[in-house]
Amino acid sequence: MNPDNNQEENDPSSKKPFLKKYWWVGLILIIIVIVIALAGLGIMKKAEEKQNKKSIPSTMSSPTSIPTVPATSASAITSPPPSMEGINNHTEMYGGTGADPNMVTLGPTISIGNLQKNTPYSGKRGMEFELESKTPLLAPIDMTLVGFKNQSAKSGIGADGKKYAPMNDIELTFKSASPDWPGMTIILYHLYTSSLLQGHYQNSDCDDVEWDAINNQAEGHLFYPVDDYIVPSKGNAKACKALIGHTVKRGELVGYAGNVGDHSFASFCFKVPDKSKNLTVKQGNQNLHWVQPASFFYWKSYSPDTTFPSGVLAYPFEIDGYQLPAEKRDVNFKYTSRK
Repeated sequence: MNPDNNQEENDPSSKKPFLKKYWWVGLILIIIVIVIALAGLGIMKKAEEKQNKKSIPSTMSSPTSIPTVPATSASAITSPPPSMEGINNHTEMYGGTGADPNMVTLGPTISIGNLQKNTPYSGKRGMEFELESKTPLLAPIDMTLVGFKNQSAKSGIGADGKKYAPMNDIELTFKSASPDWPGMTIILYHLYTSSLLQGHYQNSDCDDVEWDAINNQAEGHLFYPVDDYIVPSKGNAKACKALIGHTVKRGELVGYAGNVGDHSFASFCFKVPDKSKNLTVKQGNQNLHWVQPASFFYWKSYSPDTTFPSGVLAYPFEIDGYQLPAEKRDVNFKYTSRK
Protein backbone atom coordinates (compact mmCIF):
# COMPACT_ATOMS: atom_id res chain seq x y z
CA MET A 1 0.00 0.00 0.00
CA ASN A 2 1.28 3.41 -0.90
CA PRO A 3 1.38 5.51 2.25
CA ASP A 4 1.09 8.73 0.25
CA ASN A 5 -2.14 7.60 -1.41
CA ASN A 6 -3.55 6.47 1.90
CA GLN A 7 -2.81 9.85 3.43
CA GLU A 8 -4.60 11.69 0.58
CA GLU A 9 -7.68 9.53 0.95
CA ASN A 10 -7.85 10.12 4.70
CA ASP A 11 -7.16 13.87 4.46
CA PRO A 12 -10.51 15.76 4.62
CA SER A 13 -8.98 18.79 2.93
CA SER A 14 -8.38 16.75 -0.20
CA LYS A 15 -12.13 16.09 -0.71
CA LYS A 16 -13.03 19.43 -2.39
CA PRO A 17 -16.49 19.92 -3.97
CA PHE A 18 -16.48 19.29 -7.74
CA LEU A 19 -17.41 22.85 -8.80
CA LYS A 20 -14.87 24.38 -6.45
CA LYS A 21 -12.23 22.06 -7.73
CA TYR A 22 -13.08 22.59 -11.41
CA TRP A 23 -14.19 26.25 -11.30
CA TRP A 24 -12.30 27.01 -14.48
CA VAL A 25 -14.57 24.65 -16.44
CA GLY A 26 -17.62 26.67 -15.42
CA LEU A 27 -15.90 29.90 -16.36
CA ILE A 28 -15.14 28.57 -19.83
CA LEU A 29 -18.77 27.47 -20.27
CA ILE A 30 -20.02 30.92 -19.25
CA ILE A 31 -17.65 32.60 -21.73
CA ILE A 32 -18.83 30.25 -24.51
CA VAL A 33 -22.50 31.05 -23.75
CA ILE A 34 -21.79 34.81 -23.82
CA VAL A 35 -19.94 34.53 -27.15
CA ILE A 36 -22.78 32.50 -28.69
CA ALA A 37 -25.37 34.99 -27.41
CA LEU A 38 -23.48 37.98 -28.83
CA ALA A 39 -23.05 36.22 -32.16
CA GLY A 40 -26.76 35.45 -32.25
CA LEU A 41 -27.65 39.07 -31.58
CA GLY A 42 -25.35 40.15 -34.40
CA ILE A 43 -26.98 37.75 -36.85
CA MET A 44 -30.46 38.90 -35.81
CA LYS A 45 -29.49 42.55 -36.24
CA LYS A 46 -28.11 41.92 -39.73
CA ALA A 47 -31.24 39.98 -40.68
CA GLU A 48 -33.43 42.81 -39.39
CA GLU A 49 -31.45 45.39 -41.36
CA LYS A 50 -31.71 43.24 -44.48
CA GLN A 51 -35.46 42.87 -44.03
CA ASN A 52 -35.88 46.60 -43.50
CA LYS A 53 -34.02 47.29 -46.73
CA LYS A 54 -36.30 44.88 -48.57
CA SER A 55 -39.43 46.53 -47.20
CA ILE A 56 -38.46 50.04 -48.33
CA PRO A 57 -39.72 50.75 -51.87
CA SER A 58 -37.06 51.76 -54.36
CA THR A 59 -38.71 55.17 -54.66
CA MET A 60 -38.86 55.75 -50.91
CA SER A 61 -35.36 57.11 -50.52
CA SER A 62 -34.54 60.52 -51.93
CA PRO A 63 -31.73 60.76 -54.47
CA THR A 64 -28.32 61.64 -53.07
CA SER A 65 -28.13 64.59 -55.45
CA ILE A 66 -31.48 66.39 -55.56
CA PRO A 67 -32.09 68.36 -58.76
CA THR A 68 -33.72 71.74 -58.35
CA VAL A 69 -35.27 74.23 -60.74
CA PRO A 70 -32.41 76.05 -62.51
CA ALA A 71 -32.38 79.78 -61.84
CA THR A 72 -32.43 80.33 -65.61
CA SER A 73 -35.71 78.42 -66.09
CA ALA A 74 -38.75 80.67 -66.09
CA SER A 75 -41.27 79.72 -63.41
CA ALA A 76 -43.27 81.07 -60.49
CA ILE A 77 -40.39 80.36 -58.10
CA THR A 78 -37.59 81.81 -60.25
CA SER A 79 -38.40 84.66 -62.64
CA PRO A 80 -40.53 85.37 -65.74
CA PRO A 81 -39.05 84.83 -69.21
CA PRO A 82 -37.03 87.76 -70.63
CA SER A 83 -39.91 88.59 -72.98
CA MET A 84 -43.62 87.91 -72.45
CA GLU A 85 -44.34 88.03 -76.18
CA GLY A 86 -46.49 85.03 -77.08
CA ILE A 87 -46.53 83.81 -73.47
CA ASN A 88 -49.72 82.50 -71.82
CA ASN A 89 -51.82 83.57 -74.81
CA HIS A 90 -54.34 80.73 -74.67
CA THR A 91 -55.76 80.64 -71.17
CA GLU A 92 -59.18 80.18 -72.81
CA MET A 93 -58.18 76.53 -73.28
CA TYR A 94 -57.84 76.00 -69.53
CA GLY A 95 -60.84 74.14 -68.12
CA GLY A 96 -62.24 72.47 -65.06
CA THR A 97 -60.22 73.40 -62.01
CA GLY A 98 -56.61 73.53 -61.00
CA ALA A 99 -55.00 71.07 -58.61
CA ASP A 100 -56.27 70.66 -55.07
CA PRO A 101 -54.42 73.45 -53.17
CA ASN A 102 -53.81 71.01 -50.32
CA MET A 103 -51.75 68.86 -52.70
CA VAL A 104 -49.55 71.71 -53.94
CA THR A 105 -46.35 72.02 -51.92
CA LEU A 106 -44.20 74.16 -54.23
CA GLY A 107 -45.03 77.53 -55.75
CA PRO A 108 -48.49 79.14 -55.87
CA THR A 109 -51.22 76.97 -54.37
CA ILE A 110 -54.01 78.77 -56.22
CA SER A 111 -54.57 78.50 -59.97
CA ILE A 112 -55.51 81.37 -62.28
CA GLY A 113 -58.55 82.78 -64.07
CA ASN A 114 -61.54 80.54 -64.62
CA LEU A 115 -59.81 77.64 -62.88
CA GLN A 116 -60.49 79.35 -59.53
CA LYS A 117 -64.25 79.43 -60.02
CA ASN A 118 -64.85 75.76 -59.21
CA THR A 119 -63.58 73.74 -56.27
CA PRO A 120 -61.28 70.85 -57.23
CA TYR A 121 -62.00 67.44 -55.79
CA SER A 122 -59.80 66.29 -52.93
CA GLY A 123 -56.47 64.93 -54.12
CA LYS A 124 -56.67 66.42 -57.62
CA ARG A 125 -53.15 66.60 -59.04
CA GLY A 126 -53.31 68.94 -62.02
CA MET A 127 -55.40 70.80 -64.58
CA GLU A 128 -57.32 70.19 -67.80
CA PHE A 129 -57.07 71.58 -71.29
CA GLU A 130 -60.49 71.76 -72.94
CA LEU A 131 -60.08 70.02 -76.29
CA GLU A 132 -62.25 68.29 -78.84
CA SER A 133 -62.44 64.53 -78.60
CA LYS A 134 -59.35 62.76 -79.99
CA THR A 135 -57.41 66.01 -80.46
CA PRO A 136 -53.68 65.23 -80.88
CA LEU A 137 -51.63 66.00 -77.78
CA LEU A 138 -48.10 67.36 -77.96
CA ALA A 139 -45.17 67.00 -75.58
CA PRO A 140 -44.71 70.24 -73.57
CA ILE A 141 -40.97 69.52 -73.19
CA ASP A 142 -38.50 66.79 -74.14
CA MET A 143 -39.52 63.83 -71.99
CA THR A 144 -39.19 60.05 -71.67
CA LEU A 145 -42.01 57.57 -71.08
CA VAL A 146 -41.48 55.72 -67.78
CA GLY A 147 -44.92 54.25 -67.06
CA PHE A 148 -48.53 53.84 -68.14
CA LYS A 149 -51.91 52.73 -66.85
CA ASN A 150 -55.00 51.64 -68.79
CA GLN A 151 -58.21 52.34 -66.89
CA SER A 152 -60.36 53.11 -69.94
CA ALA A 153 -63.83 51.60 -69.75
CA LYS A 154 -67.13 51.64 -71.61
CA SER A 155 -68.48 53.47 -68.57
CA GLY A 156 -67.15 54.50 -65.19
CA ILE A 157 -67.70 56.58 -62.09
CA GLY A 158 -66.34 60.12 -62.03
CA ALA A 159 -64.87 62.01 -59.08
CA ASP A 160 -68.36 63.42 -58.46
CA GLY A 161 -69.77 59.92 -57.98
CA LYS A 162 -71.79 60.00 -61.20
CA LYS A 163 -71.67 57.40 -63.96
CA TYR A 164 -70.19 58.44 -67.31
CA ALA A 165 -69.94 56.70 -70.67
CA PRO A 166 -67.39 56.46 -72.08
CA MET A 167 -64.65 56.73 -69.47
CA ASN A 168 -61.44 57.26 -71.45
CA ASP A 169 -58.55 57.02 -69.03
CA ILE A 170 -55.19 56.12 -70.47
CA GLU A 171 -52.55 57.55 -68.14
CA LEU A 172 -48.93 58.17 -69.11
CA THR A 173 -45.98 59.01 -66.86
CA PHE A 174 -42.95 60.81 -68.24
CA LYS A 175 -39.64 61.92 -66.80
CA SER A 176 -38.19 65.17 -68.07
CA ALA A 177 -35.38 64.87 -70.61
CA SER A 178 -34.91 68.63 -70.69
CA PRO A 179 -32.06 70.45 -68.92
CA ASP A 180 -34.59 73.21 -68.18
CA TRP A 181 -36.48 70.84 -65.87
CA PRO A 182 -34.14 68.17 -64.46
CA GLY A 183 -35.88 65.49 -62.44
CA MET A 184 -39.41 66.70 -63.19
CA THR A 185 -42.25 64.20 -63.64
CA ILE A 186 -45.12 64.78 -66.09
CA ILE A 187 -48.39 62.83 -65.94
CA LEU A 188 -51.12 62.88 -68.59
CA TYR A 189 -54.44 61.14 -68.08
CA HIS A 190 -57.96 60.84 -69.47
CA LEU A 191 -56.43 60.14 -72.88
CA TYR A 192 -58.38 58.27 -75.54
CA THR A 193 -55.24 56.43 -76.61
CA SER A 194 -51.52 57.01 -77.10
CA SER A 195 -49.09 56.68 -79.96
CA LEU A 196 -46.68 55.25 -77.36
CA LEU A 197 -48.88 52.22 -76.65
CA GLN A 198 -48.42 50.11 -79.75
CA GLY A 199 -51.00 47.52 -78.71
CA HIS A 200 -53.78 49.77 -77.40
CA TYR A 201 -56.95 49.33 -79.46
CA GLN A 202 -54.82 47.26 -81.86
CA ASN A 203 -54.73 44.14 -79.72
CA SER A 204 -57.90 42.70 -78.17
CA ASP A 205 -55.94 42.07 -74.96
CA CYS A 206 -55.28 45.81 -74.63
CA ASP A 207 -58.75 47.25 -74.94
CA ASP A 208 -61.23 48.82 -72.53
CA VAL A 209 -61.23 47.18 -69.11
CA GLU A 210 -63.90 46.81 -66.46
CA TRP A 211 -64.11 50.03 -64.49
CA ASP A 212 -62.21 49.91 -61.21
CA ALA A 213 -61.24 46.28 -61.81
CA ILE A 214 -58.19 44.87 -60.09
CA ASN A 215 -56.80 43.71 -63.44
CA ASN A 216 -56.28 47.20 -64.84
CA GLN A 217 -53.21 47.17 -67.03
CA ALA A 218 -50.20 49.05 -65.69
CA GLU A 219 -46.44 49.05 -66.00
CA GLY A 220 -43.53 51.23 -64.91
CA HIS A 221 -43.35 54.22 -62.58
CA LEU A 222 -46.80 55.37 -61.48
CA PHE A 223 -47.76 58.44 -59.45
CA TYR A 224 -50.76 58.92 -57.19
CA PRO A 225 -51.75 61.86 -54.98
CA VAL A 226 -49.61 60.83 -51.99
CA ASP A 227 -47.37 58.04 -53.27
CA ASP A 228 -45.42 56.73 -56.21
CA TYR A 229 -43.96 53.33 -56.96
CA ILE A 230 -42.79 51.05 -59.73
CA VAL A 231 -45.08 48.34 -61.12
CA PRO A 232 -43.18 45.58 -62.99
CA SER A 233 -46.26 44.57 -65.03
CA LYS A 234 -49.92 44.19 -64.15
CA GLY A 235 -53.02 42.85 -65.88
CA ASN A 236 -51.32 41.59 -69.04
CA ALA A 237 -49.77 45.02 -69.57
CA LYS A 238 -47.32 43.54 -72.07
CA ALA A 239 -50.20 43.28 -74.55
CA CYS A 240 -50.25 47.09 -74.71
CA LYS A 241 -46.63 47.15 -75.89
CA ALA A 242 -45.78 50.39 -74.11
CA LEU A 243 -42.65 52.03 -75.46
CA ILE A 244 -41.12 52.50 -72.01
CA GLY A 245 -37.89 54.44 -72.43
CA HIS A 246 -39.02 56.21 -75.61
CA THR A 247 -38.15 59.93 -75.64
CA VAL A 248 -40.37 62.47 -77.36
CA LYS A 249 -39.15 65.94 -78.20
CA ARG A 250 -41.11 69.08 -77.41
CA GLY A 251 -44.01 69.37 -79.84
CA GLU A 252 -44.06 65.69 -80.80
CA LEU A 253 -47.20 63.57 -80.57
CA VAL A 254 -47.88 61.71 -77.31
CA GLY A 255 -51.57 60.78 -77.56
CA TYR A 256 -55.14 61.95 -78.09
CA ALA A 257 -57.63 63.72 -75.83
CA GLY A 258 -60.30 61.52 -74.30
CA ASN A 259 -63.86 61.77 -73.04
CA VAL A 260 -65.59 61.44 -69.71
CA GLY A 261 -69.15 61.25 -70.92
CA ASP A 262 -69.70 64.16 -73.30
CA HIS A 263 -66.84 66.16 -71.83
CA SER A 264 -63.64 65.93 -73.88
CA PHE A 265 -60.32 67.12 -72.47
CA ALA A 266 -56.85 66.03 -71.35
CA SER A 267 -55.41 66.32 -67.85
CA PHE A 268 -51.81 67.36 -67.18
CA CYS A 269 -49.99 67.09 -63.85
CA PHE A 270 -46.43 67.97 -62.87
CA LYS A 271 -44.18 67.02 -59.98
CA VAL A 272 -41.18 69.33 -59.63
CA PRO A 273 -38.09 68.44 -57.56
CA ASP A 274 -36.88 70.62 -54.71
CA LYS A 275 -34.60 70.23 -51.69
CA SER A 276 -37.56 70.84 -49.39
CA LYS A 277 -39.60 67.84 -48.24
CA ASN A 278 -43.12 67.11 -49.41
CA LEU A 279 -44.64 65.72 -46.22
CA THR A 280 -47.86 64.68 -47.98
CA VAL A 281 -45.93 61.81 -49.60
CA LYS A 282 -46.54 58.56 -47.74
CA GLN A 283 -44.53 56.36 -50.08
CA GLY A 284 -42.09 57.56 -52.69
CA ASN A 285 -39.82 60.52 -53.32
CA GLN A 286 -40.51 63.31 -50.82
CA ASN A 287 -38.42 65.76 -52.83
CA LEU A 288 -41.00 65.83 -55.63
CA HIS A 289 -43.79 68.39 -55.32
CA TRP A 290 -47.13 68.80 -57.08
CA VAL A 291 -47.49 72.27 -58.59
CA GLN A 292 -50.33 74.33 -60.10
CA PRO A 293 -49.57 73.99 -63.83
CA ALA A 294 -51.40 77.14 -64.93
CA SER A 295 -49.75 79.45 -62.41
CA PHE A 296 -46.38 77.72 -61.90
CA PHE A 297 -45.29 77.50 -65.56
CA TYR A 298 -45.15 79.85 -68.52
CA TRP A 299 -46.65 78.49 -71.74
CA LYS A 300 -46.20 79.22 -75.43
CA SER A 301 -47.71 77.92 -78.69
CA TYR A 302 -45.60 75.32 -80.45
CA SER A 303 -44.24 75.37 -83.97
CA PRO A 304 -40.93 74.00 -85.26
CA ASP A 305 -39.64 77.54 -85.76
CA THR A 306 -40.69 78.93 -82.37
CA THR A 307 -37.97 80.00 -79.96
CA PHE A 308 -38.72 78.94 -76.41
CA PRO A 309 -37.09 80.86 -73.56
CA SER A 310 -35.53 78.60 -70.95
CA GLY A 311 -38.18 76.88 -68.84
CA VAL A 312 -41.17 77.85 -71.00
CA LEU A 313 -43.45 74.91 -71.84
CA ALA A 314 -45.21 74.30 -75.15
CA TYR A 315 -48.98 74.27 -75.11
CA PRO A 316 -49.75 70.57 -75.57
CA PHE A 317 -52.09 70.97 -78.54
CA GLU A 318 -52.10 72.31 -82.09
CA ILE A 319 -52.73 76.06 -82.10
CA ASP A 320 -52.00 79.25 -84.04
CA GLY A 321 -51.92 77.50 -87.40
CA TYR A 322 -49.59 74.64 -86.53
CA GLN A 323 -50.68 71.08 -87.33
CA LEU A 324 -48.98 67.73 -87.13
CA PRO A 325 -48.52 65.70 -90.32
CA ALA A 326 -51.77 64.01 -91.38
CA GLU A 327 -50.60 60.51 -90.42
CA LYS A 328 -50.07 61.61 -86.81
CA ARG A 329 -53.52 63.14 -86.58
CA ASP A 330 -54.98 59.66 -87.10
CA VAL A 331 -55.77 58.06 -83.70
CA ASN A 332 -54.43 54.74 -84.98
CA PHE A 333 -50.93 56.15 -85.42
CA LYS A 334 -48.27 54.35 -83.37
CA TYR A 335 -44.55 54.89 -83.04
CA THR A 336 -42.71 51.85 -84.33
CA SER A 337 -39.76 51.70 -81.95
CA ARG A 338 -38.06 53.22 -78.92
CA LYS A 339 -35.72 56.14 -79.41
